[in-house]
Amino acid sequence: MNLKDYPGCGVRMWEGTTAAGLPVFVFPMPGYQTKYAFFAAKYGGCDRRFLLDGNWTDTPAGIAHYLEHKMFDMPGYNAMEKFSALGADPNAYTASGMTGYLFSCTERFDECLEELLRYVTTPYYTAESVAKEQGIIGQEIRMGEDDPFRRVHQNLMKALYRSHPVRVSIAGTVESIAEITPETLYDCHRMFYTPSNMVLCCAGDIEPERVMELAEQLVPAGKEAPERDYGEEESLSPEKVRAEEKMPVSMPIFELGAKLAWNADGKEWARQMILADLGCDLLLGKGSPLYSEMYDSGLINQSFSAGVYDFPRGGIFYADGRCADPMAVLGRIADGAEAFRMDASARARLERLKRAKLGRFLMSLDSPEDIPDAQAESWFGGWERMTYPDLVQNVAEEEVGAFLRDTLRTERLSLSVINPL
Repeated sequence: MNLKDYPGCGVRMWEGTTAAGLPVFVFPMPGYQTKYAFFAAKYGGCDRRFLLDGNWTDTPAGIAHYLEHKMFDMPGYNAMEKFSALGADPNAYTASGMTGYLFSCTERFDECLEELLRYVTTPYYTAESVAKEQGIIGQEIRMGEDDPFRRVHQNLMKALYRSHPVRVSIAGTVESIAEITPETLYDCHRMFYTPSNMVLCCAGDIEPERVMELAEQLVPAGKEAPERDYGEEESLSPEKVRAEEKMPVSMPIFELGAKLAWNADGKEWARQMILADLGCDLLLGKGSPLYSEMYDSGLINQSFSAGVYDFPRGGIFYADGRCADPMAVLGRIADGAEAFRMDASARARLERLKRAKLGRFLMSLDSPEDIPDAQAESWFGGWERMTYPDLVQNVAEEEVGAFLRDTLRTERLSLSVINPL
Protein backbone atom coordinates (compact mmCIF):
# COMPACT_ATOMS: atom_id res chain seq x y z
CA MET A 1 0.00 0.00 0.00
CA ASN A 2 1.05 3.59 -0.57
CA LEU A 3 0.90 6.33 2.04
CA LYS A 4 -0.58 9.73 1.19
CA ASP A 5 -0.07 12.59 3.62
CA TYR A 6 -2.41 15.57 3.78
CA PRO A 7 -0.71 17.86 6.33
CA GLY A 8 -3.17 20.70 5.67
CA CYS A 9 -6.01 18.44 6.81
CA GLY A 10 -4.08 16.47 9.43
CA VAL A 11 -4.93 13.21 7.65
CA ARG A 12 -2.90 10.21 6.51
CA MET A 13 -4.37 7.74 4.05
CA TRP A 14 -3.06 4.36 2.92
CA GLU A 15 -4.27 3.27 -0.49
CA GLY A 16 -3.86 0.20 -2.64
CA THR A 17 -5.61 -2.14 -5.06
CA THR A 18 -5.97 -5.88 -4.63
CA ALA A 19 -4.96 -8.34 -7.34
CA ALA A 20 -8.68 -8.75 -8.11
CA GLY A 21 -8.98 -5.00 -8.73
CA LEU A 22 -10.62 -3.77 -5.51
CA PRO A 23 -9.54 -0.24 -4.41
CA VAL A 24 -8.77 -0.13 -0.67
CA PHE A 25 -8.40 3.03 1.45
CA VAL A 26 -7.42 3.02 5.13
CA PHE A 27 -7.33 6.07 7.42
CA PRO A 28 -5.30 5.22 10.55
CA MET A 29 -6.60 7.03 13.65
CA PRO A 30 -4.37 5.96 16.57
CA GLY A 31 -6.03 6.10 19.98
CA TYR A 32 -9.62 6.12 18.68
CA GLN A 33 -11.90 3.50 20.20
CA THR A 34 -14.32 3.24 17.26
CA LYS A 35 -13.27 1.21 14.24
CA TYR A 36 -15.35 1.49 11.08
CA ALA A 37 -15.49 -0.25 7.70
CA PHE A 38 -17.50 0.67 4.61
CA PHE A 39 -17.74 -1.72 1.64
CA ALA A 40 -19.67 -0.21 -1.26
CA ALA A 41 -20.74 -0.95 -4.81
CA LYS A 42 -21.29 1.69 -7.45
CA TYR A 43 -24.82 0.43 -7.94
CA GLY A 44 -27.97 2.22 -6.82
CA GLY A 45 -31.57 2.98 -7.55
CA CYS A 46 -30.82 4.63 -10.90
CA ASP A 47 -28.83 1.66 -12.29
CA ARG A 48 -31.68 -0.25 -13.89
CA ARG A 49 -30.62 -0.63 -17.52
CA PHE A 50 -27.24 -2.12 -18.45
CA LEU A 51 -25.40 -4.33 -20.90
CA LEU A 52 -25.59 -8.00 -19.90
CA ASP A 53 -23.67 -10.43 -22.11
CA GLY A 54 -23.83 -8.02 -25.03
CA ASN A 55 -27.55 -7.22 -24.72
CA TRP A 56 -29.26 -4.25 -23.12
CA THR A 57 -31.15 -5.52 -20.08
CA ASP A 58 -33.91 -3.72 -18.17
CA THR A 59 -34.39 -4.60 -14.51
CA PRO A 60 -37.32 -3.69 -12.23
CA ALA A 61 -37.30 -0.42 -10.32
CA GLY A 62 -36.14 -0.98 -6.75
CA ILE A 63 -33.89 -3.95 -7.45
CA ALA A 64 -30.69 -2.40 -6.01
CA HIS A 65 -32.49 -1.68 -2.74
CA TYR A 66 -34.05 -5.14 -2.78
CA LEU A 67 -30.63 -6.73 -3.31
CA GLU A 68 -29.27 -4.82 -0.32
CA HIS A 69 -32.00 -6.30 1.88
CA LYS A 70 -31.19 -9.83 0.72
CA MET A 71 -27.40 -9.63 1.07
CA PHE A 72 -27.44 -10.48 4.79
CA ASP A 73 -28.85 -13.95 4.06
CA MET A 74 -26.06 -16.52 4.02
CA PRO A 75 -26.20 -20.30 3.60
CA GLY A 76 -27.16 -21.49 7.08
CA TYR A 77 -27.11 -18.18 8.96
CA ASN A 78 -27.80 -14.45 8.87
CA ALA A 79 -24.90 -11.99 8.80
CA MET A 80 -26.71 -9.54 11.10
CA GLU A 81 -26.76 -12.16 13.84
CA LYS A 82 -23.08 -12.88 13.30
CA PHE A 83 -22.20 -9.19 13.77
CA SER A 84 -24.29 -9.02 16.93
CA ALA A 85 -22.38 -12.00 18.33
CA LEU A 86 -19.14 -10.14 17.57
CA GLY A 87 -20.37 -7.04 19.40
CA ALA A 88 -20.50 -4.91 16.25
CA ASP A 89 -23.15 -2.55 14.89
CA PRO A 90 -23.85 -3.35 11.20
CA ASN A 91 -25.99 -1.47 8.71
CA ALA A 92 -26.55 -0.91 4.99
CA TYR A 93 -28.22 1.61 2.71
CA THR A 94 -29.04 2.18 -0.94
CA ALA A 95 -28.77 5.57 -2.62
CA SER A 96 -29.41 6.61 -6.22
CA GLY A 97 -25.92 5.62 -7.34
CA MET A 98 -24.39 3.53 -4.57
CA THR A 99 -25.14 0.70 -2.14
CA GLY A 100 -23.07 0.62 1.03
CA TYR A 101 -22.53 -2.05 3.71
CA LEU A 102 -20.89 -1.06 6.96
CA PHE A 103 -20.16 -1.82 10.57
CA SER A 104 -18.64 -0.08 13.57
CA CYS A 105 -17.02 -1.81 16.53
CA THR A 106 -14.55 -1.24 19.34
CA GLU A 107 -12.91 -4.68 19.26
CA ARG A 108 -12.62 -7.82 17.09
CA PHE A 109 -12.30 -5.61 14.01
CA ASP A 110 -10.55 -8.28 11.91
CA GLU A 111 -13.33 -10.81 12.49
CA CYS A 112 -15.97 -8.23 11.65
CA LEU A 113 -14.15 -7.19 8.49
CA GLU A 114 -13.89 -10.83 7.42
CA GLU A 115 -17.64 -11.21 7.80
CA LEU A 116 -18.35 -7.96 5.92
CA LEU A 117 -16.21 -8.99 2.95
CA ARG A 118 -17.59 -12.52 2.98
CA TYR A 119 -21.33 -11.81 3.04
CA VAL A 120 -21.26 -8.93 0.53
CA THR A 121 -19.44 -11.10 -2.01
CA THR A 122 -21.60 -14.20 -1.41
CA PRO A 123 -24.95 -14.08 -3.23
CA TYR A 124 -27.52 -16.45 -1.78
CA TYR A 125 -31.16 -16.12 -2.81
CA THR A 126 -33.99 -18.66 -2.68
CA ALA A 127 -37.47 -18.38 -4.14
CA GLU A 128 -38.98 -18.54 -0.63
CA SER A 129 -36.81 -15.77 0.83
CA VAL A 130 -37.32 -13.54 -2.21
CA ALA A 131 -41.10 -13.93 -1.98
CA LYS A 132 -41.04 -13.16 1.75
CA GLU A 133 -39.00 -10.00 1.19
CA GLN A 134 -41.48 -8.80 -1.42
CA GLY A 135 -44.10 -8.56 1.30
CA ILE A 136 -41.78 -6.72 3.69
CA ILE A 137 -40.53 -4.17 1.16
CA GLY A 138 -44.04 -3.82 -0.26
CA GLN A 139 -45.19 -2.60 3.16
CA GLU A 140 -42.33 -0.07 3.24
CA ILE A 141 -43.32 1.21 -0.19
CA ARG A 142 -46.98 1.62 0.83
CA MET A 143 -45.93 3.54 3.94
CA GLY A 144 -43.83 5.81 1.73
CA GLU A 145 -46.75 6.39 -0.60
CA ASP A 146 -48.79 7.57 2.39
CA ASP A 147 -46.07 10.08 3.35
CA PRO A 148 -46.92 13.45 1.74
CA PHE A 149 -43.30 14.64 1.97
CA ARG A 150 -42.08 11.66 -0.02
CA ARG A 151 -44.92 12.01 -2.48
CA VAL A 152 -44.28 15.69 -3.11
CA HIS A 153 -40.61 14.93 -3.82
CA GLN A 154 -41.25 12.02 -6.16
CA ASN A 155 -43.86 14.05 -8.02
CA LEU A 156 -41.27 16.80 -8.48
CA MET A 157 -38.74 14.38 -9.96
CA LYS A 158 -41.38 13.14 -12.41
CA ALA A 159 -42.16 16.73 -13.33
CA LEU A 160 -38.52 17.63 -13.88
CA TYR A 161 -37.41 14.55 -15.83
CA ARG A 162 -38.93 12.75 -18.78
CA SER A 163 -36.88 9.52 -18.82
CA HIS A 164 -34.17 9.57 -16.14
CA PRO A 165 -34.64 6.64 -13.69
CA VAL A 166 -34.50 9.07 -10.74
CA ARG A 167 -38.20 9.63 -11.56
CA VAL A 168 -38.97 6.43 -9.64
CA SER A 169 -38.30 5.92 -5.92
CA ILE A 170 -35.15 4.00 -4.95
CA ALA A 171 -37.40 1.37 -3.35
CA GLY A 172 -39.39 0.96 -6.58
CA THR A 173 -43.11 0.24 -6.62
CA VAL A 174 -45.19 -2.67 -5.34
CA GLU A 175 -45.69 -3.72 -8.96
CA SER A 176 -42.00 -3.45 -9.92
CA ILE A 177 -40.61 -5.48 -7.02
CA ALA A 178 -43.15 -8.22 -7.75
CA GLU A 179 -41.13 -8.88 -10.93
CA ILE A 180 -37.89 -9.62 -9.02
CA THR A 181 -36.71 -13.24 -9.03
CA PRO A 182 -33.64 -14.99 -7.60
CA GLU A 183 -32.21 -15.13 -11.13
CA THR A 184 -32.52 -11.34 -11.51
CA LEU A 185 -30.73 -10.82 -8.20
CA TYR A 186 -27.91 -13.19 -9.17
CA ASP A 187 -27.47 -11.38 -12.49
CA CYS A 188 -27.28 -7.95 -10.83
CA HIS A 189 -24.88 -9.18 -8.16
CA ARG A 190 -22.62 -10.70 -10.80
CA MET A 191 -22.61 -7.51 -12.87
CA PHE A 192 -22.23 -4.86 -10.17
CA TYR A 193 -20.74 -6.53 -7.08
CA THR A 194 -17.41 -6.95 -8.82
CA PRO A 195 -14.10 -5.59 -7.45
CA SER A 196 -13.61 -3.01 -10.21
CA ASN A 197 -17.03 -1.55 -9.36
CA MET A 198 -16.55 -1.53 -5.57
CA VAL A 199 -14.42 0.15 -2.92
CA LEU A 200 -13.41 -0.69 0.66
CA CYS A 201 -12.77 2.19 3.06
CA CYS A 202 -11.80 1.77 6.74
CA ALA A 203 -10.90 4.15 9.57
CA GLY A 204 -9.81 3.84 13.18
CA ASP A 205 -6.95 2.40 15.19
CA ILE A 206 -6.36 -0.40 12.68
CA GLU A 207 -3.50 -1.84 10.64
CA PRO A 208 -3.65 -0.92 6.92
CA GLU A 209 -1.66 -3.96 5.83
CA ARG A 210 -4.02 -6.30 7.65
CA VAL A 211 -7.03 -4.70 5.93
CA MET A 212 -5.36 -5.23 2.55
CA GLU A 213 -4.44 -8.80 3.46
CA LEU A 214 -8.06 -9.69 4.28
CA ALA A 215 -9.32 -7.98 1.12
CA GLU A 216 -6.85 -10.00 -0.97
CA GLN A 217 -7.99 -13.22 0.68
CA LEU A 218 -11.75 -12.75 0.72
CA VAL A 219 -12.78 -10.64 -2.30
CA PRO A 220 -12.82 -12.85 -5.41
CA ALA A 221 -12.09 -11.69 -8.92
CA GLY A 222 -15.01 -10.64 -11.09
CA LYS A 223 -15.76 -9.08 -14.42
CA GLU A 224 -15.66 -5.45 -15.53
CA ALA A 225 -18.65 -3.38 -14.47
CA PRO A 226 -21.24 -3.05 -17.25
CA GLU A 227 -22.11 -0.02 -19.33
CA ARG A 228 -25.25 1.68 -18.01
CA ASP A 229 -28.06 3.67 -19.59
CA TYR A 230 -29.77 6.48 -17.68
CA GLY A 231 -32.19 7.46 -20.41
CA GLU A 232 -32.05 9.89 -23.28
CA GLU A 233 -30.32 13.23 -22.84
CA GLU A 234 -32.73 15.88 -21.63
CA SER A 235 -32.81 19.65 -21.78
CA LEU A 236 -32.56 21.77 -18.65
CA SER A 237 -36.22 22.71 -19.00
CA PRO A 238 -38.63 20.67 -16.84
CA GLU A 239 -40.91 18.08 -18.37
CA LYS A 240 -43.86 19.67 -16.54
CA VAL A 241 -44.03 23.04 -14.81
CA ARG A 242 -46.44 21.90 -12.11
CA ALA A 243 -47.64 18.72 -10.40
CA GLU A 244 -50.48 18.77 -7.89
CA GLU A 245 -52.16 16.14 -5.77
CA LYS A 246 -54.51 16.07 -2.78
CA MET A 247 -53.86 14.25 0.48
CA PRO A 248 -55.06 14.60 4.09
CA VAL A 249 -52.72 17.46 5.09
CA SER A 250 -53.57 20.63 7.03
CA MET A 251 -51.59 23.04 4.82
CA PRO A 252 -50.15 22.76 1.31
CA ILE A 253 -46.77 20.99 1.18
CA PHE A 254 -44.55 22.05 -1.68
CA GLU A 255 -41.21 21.32 -3.29
CA LEU A 256 -39.89 23.29 -6.23
CA GLY A 257 -36.76 22.49 -8.18
CA ALA A 258 -34.55 23.00 -11.21
CA LYS A 259 -32.17 20.64 -13.01
CA LEU A 260 -28.44 21.28 -12.79
CA ALA A 261 -26.23 20.95 -15.88
CA TRP A 262 -24.30 17.70 -15.34
CA ASN A 263 -20.57 17.56 -16.10
CA ALA A 264 -18.85 14.26 -16.96
CA ASP A 265 -15.57 15.40 -15.38
CA GLY A 266 -15.79 14.22 -11.76
CA LYS A 267 -13.69 16.99 -10.22
CA GLU A 268 -15.50 19.72 -12.15
CA TRP A 269 -18.89 18.24 -11.24
CA ALA A 270 -17.89 18.25 -7.57
CA ARG A 271 -16.87 21.90 -7.90
CA GLN A 272 -20.16 22.73 -9.61
CA MET A 273 -22.10 21.11 -6.78
CA ILE A 274 -20.12 23.13 -4.23
CA LEU A 275 -20.81 26.28 -6.25
CA ALA A 276 -24.53 25.45 -6.39
CA ASP A 277 -24.63 24.74 -2.66
CA LEU A 278 -22.90 28.04 -1.83
CA GLY A 279 -25.26 29.92 -4.15
CA CYS A 280 -28.28 28.28 -2.57
CA ASP A 281 -27.12 29.20 0.94
CA LEU A 282 -26.28 32.74 -0.17
CA LEU A 283 -29.70 33.37 -1.68
CA LEU A 284 -31.99 31.29 0.55
CA GLY A 285 -30.06 30.43 3.72
CA LYS A 286 -31.51 31.58 7.04
CA GLY A 287 -29.08 34.50 7.17
CA SER A 288 -30.01 35.77 3.72
CA PRO A 289 -32.08 38.92 3.02
CA LEU A 290 -34.50 36.97 0.78
CA TYR A 291 -35.20 34.36 3.45
CA SER A 292 -35.80 37.08 6.06
CA GLU A 293 -38.10 38.99 3.71
CA MET A 294 -40.22 35.91 2.89
CA TYR A 295 -40.31 34.82 6.53
CA ASP A 296 -41.23 38.25 7.91
CA SER A 297 -44.02 38.63 5.36
CA GLY A 298 -45.48 35.23 6.33
CA LEU A 299 -44.87 33.74 2.89
CA ILE A 300 -42.74 30.95 4.40
CA ASN A 301 -42.31 29.55 7.91
CA GLN A 302 -39.70 27.52 9.78
CA SER A 303 -40.43 24.43 7.68
CA PHE A 304 -38.74 26.07 4.67
CA SER A 305 -35.42 24.68 3.51
CA ALA A 306 -33.37 24.73 0.32
CA GLY A 307 -30.34 22.90 -1.04
CA VAL A 308 -28.85 20.83 -3.83
CA TYR A 309 -28.09 17.16 -4.31
CA ASP A 310 -26.89 14.93 -7.10
CA PHE A 311 -27.33 11.42 -8.50
CA PRO A 312 -25.92 9.53 -11.50
CA ARG A 313 -25.68 11.95 -14.43
CA GLY A 314 -27.72 14.66 -12.83
CA GLY A 315 -28.50 16.91 -9.91
CA ILE A 316 -31.12 19.41 -8.79
CA PHE A 317 -31.65 22.58 -6.80
CA TYR A 318 -34.69 22.34 -4.50
CA ALA A 319 -36.67 24.37 -2.00
CA ASP A 320 -39.47 22.91 0.11
CA GLY A 321 -41.75 23.45 3.06
CA ARG A 322 -45.34 24.22 4.01
CA CYS A 323 -47.09 27.42 3.03
CA ALA A 324 -50.44 28.79 1.91
CA ASP A 325 -49.20 30.02 -1.50
CA PRO A 326 -46.40 27.85 -2.99
CA MET A 327 -46.65 29.59 -6.37
CA ALA A 328 -45.87 32.91 -4.72
CA VAL A 329 -42.76 31.37 -3.16
CA LEU A 330 -41.58 30.18 -6.56
CA GLY A 331 -42.13 33.62 -8.06
CA ARG A 332 -40.31 35.36 -5.22
CA ILE A 333 -37.31 33.01 -5.52
CA ALA A 334 -37.12 33.53 -9.28
CA ASP A 335 -37.33 37.32 -8.85
CA GLY A 336 -34.73 37.26 -6.08
CA ALA A 337 -32.30 35.24 -8.18
CA GLU A 338 -32.72 37.56 -11.16
CA ALA A 339 -32.10 40.64 -9.00
CA PHE A 340 -29.17 39.10 -7.09
CA ARG A 341 -25.91 41.04 -7.29
CA MET A 342 -22.64 40.38 -5.51
CA ASP A 343 -22.31 43.52 -3.37
CA ALA A 344 -20.04 43.99 -0.35
CA SER A 345 -22.54 42.36 2.01
CA ALA A 346 -22.96 39.32 -0.24
CA ARG A 347 -19.18 38.96 -0.59
CA ALA A 348 -18.77 38.96 3.17
CA ARG A 349 -21.52 36.34 3.57
CA LEU A 350 -19.96 34.20 0.83
CA GLU A 351 -16.63 34.18 2.66
CA ARG A 352 -18.40 33.20 5.89
CA LEU A 353 -20.19 30.38 4.09
CA LYS A 354 -16.91 29.12 2.65
CA ARG A 355 -15.27 29.14 6.08
CA ALA A 356 -18.25 27.28 7.55
CA LYS A 357 -17.99 24.60 4.86
CA LEU A 358 -14.29 24.17 5.47
CA GLY A 359 -14.90 23.96 9.20
CA ARG A 360 -17.50 21.21 8.79
CA PHE A 361 -15.16 19.35 6.45
CA LEU A 362 -12.30 19.46 8.96
CA MET A 363 -14.64 18.34 11.76
CA SER A 364 -15.73 15.34 9.66
CA LEU A 365 -12.10 14.20 9.51
CA ASP A 366 -12.24 13.54 13.25
CA SER A 367 -15.01 10.98 12.78
CA PRO A 368 -14.14 7.36 11.89
CA GLU A 369 -17.72 6.97 10.64
CA ASP A 370 -17.69 10.00 8.31
CA ILE A 371 -14.38 9.63 6.47
CA PRO A 372 -14.94 6.22 4.79
CA ASP A 373 -18.42 7.04 3.45
CA ALA A 374 -17.24 10.36 2.02
CA GLN A 375 -14.15 8.74 0.51
CA ALA A 376 -16.24 6.07 -1.23
CA GLU A 377 -18.66 8.65 -2.61
CA SER A 378 -15.88 10.84 -4.03
CA TRP A 379 -14.04 7.80 -5.44
CA PHE A 380 -17.13 6.70 -7.34
CA GLY A 381 -17.64 10.32 -8.41
CA GLY A 382 -14.18 10.51 -9.95
CA TRP A 383 -12.53 13.08 -7.70
CA GLU A 384 -10.26 13.15 -4.65
CA ARG A 385 -12.00 13.91 -1.37
CA MET A 386 -9.03 15.67 0.21
CA THR A 387 -9.09 18.32 -2.52
CA TYR A 388 -12.42 19.59 -1.12
CA PRO A 389 -10.85 22.68 0.55
CA ASP A 390 -9.26 23.73 -2.74
CA LEU A 391 -12.55 23.28 -4.61
CA VAL A 392 -14.35 25.48 -2.08
CA GLN A 393 -11.71 28.21 -2.26
CA ASN A 394 -11.71 28.14 -6.07
CA VAL A 395 -15.38 29.15 -6.36
CA ALA A 396 -15.30 32.68 -7.74
CA GLU A 397 -17.71 35.41 -6.66
CA GLU A 398 -18.94 36.13 -10.17
CA GLU A 399 -19.79 32.44 -10.71
CA VAL A 400 -22.28 32.42 -7.86
CA GLY A 401 -24.45 35.21 -9.18
CA ALA A 402 -24.34 33.81 -12.71
CA PHE A 403 -25.40 30.38 -11.42
CA LEU A 404 -28.38 31.79 -9.50
CA ARG A 405 -29.62 33.98 -12.35
CA ASP A 406 -29.32 31.18 -14.90
CA THR A 407 -30.64 28.25 -12.84
CA LEU A 408 -33.53 29.85 -10.98
CA ARG A 409 -35.28 31.40 -13.95
CA THR A 410 -39.03 30.78 -13.98
CA GLU A 411 -38.84 28.67 -17.14
CA ARG A 412 -36.29 26.34 -15.49
CA LEU A 413 -38.38 25.76 -12.35
CA SER A 414 -41.00 23.13 -11.66
CA LEU A 415 -43.38 23.07 -8.69
CA SER A 416 -44.88 20.06 -6.92
CA VAL A 417 -47.67 20.62 -4.40
CA ILE A 418 -49.68 18.38 -2.08
CA ASN A 419 -52.92 20.23 -1.32
CA PRO A 420 -55.33 19.49 1.52
CA LEU A 421 -58.33 17.36 0.66
